[in-house]
Amino acid sequence: MNYFPGNQFVNVEDYNMEFAQKMKEYRNSHGWTQQEVAEKLNVSRKTISSWENKRSYPDIFMLVQISDLYHVTLDDLLREDHEMINNYKKEHATDAKKDRAFVNSYWINIIGSIYFMLNSCGLVRLSMLPDGWRWLLGALVGLVIVNAFCLLSQTNWQQLSKPTKLGMLATGVVLAALLTRIFSINLFHNASSSYTFGYGFGQGFTVGVAALSITELLWLYAQFNQRRNA
Repeated sequence: MNYFPGNQFVNVEDYNMEFAQKMKEYRNSHGWTQQEVAEKLNVSRKTISSWENKRSYPDIFMLVQISDLYHVTLDDLLREDHEMINNYKKEHATDAKKDRAFVNSYWINIIGSIYFMLNSCGLVRLSMLPDGWRWLLGALVGLVIVNAFCLLSQTNWQQLSKPTKLGMLATGVVLAALLTRIFSINLFHNASSSYTFGYGFGQGFTVGVAALSITELLWLYAQFNQRRNA
């Protein structure tokens, strides 16, 4: 039996209600409008309407806030709504896949970052290797470059604070400037020569990816650690 303000007691189990119906019943028991509930949960009125009309479900974090607002347990909210439970199971499986993809991508990024740092120190260069190994390393570098952008797409940006995002941007710019100086890249030097221009542009692109890769290594470690242990 669940208590609501106004000395009203409602036994939700007797109604065998789905989540959408419960949301309406709980709100009406408090005498609140959809707008008032929306303001209390810091969401839009349209979101409340969507929940009450079974067009969408809140995420698990919002469920906790709803249970606190209405003084009911999570079990009360979820009981009897098998469709909602299945929806959360699917979301959990999808999130688990995304976490594994992010973790694997971060591991590849570690290898890429190490290569770029060794390369900037002159310890590893494609020109140092025999032709066969040069092609292999070139293919791996290509994979690392693609992976650096994939890691960005797999990042949960909502978990990152604004200072963290600004820190990532500043770090990337500083690293790009340092690496440009180290490799003495001048994109517009002798631009009349298409070969020279293309070579300089290729170097500039590689430096940009190296800066991105190392920035991700530094700033996304906390998220990597969290998602690896999820």
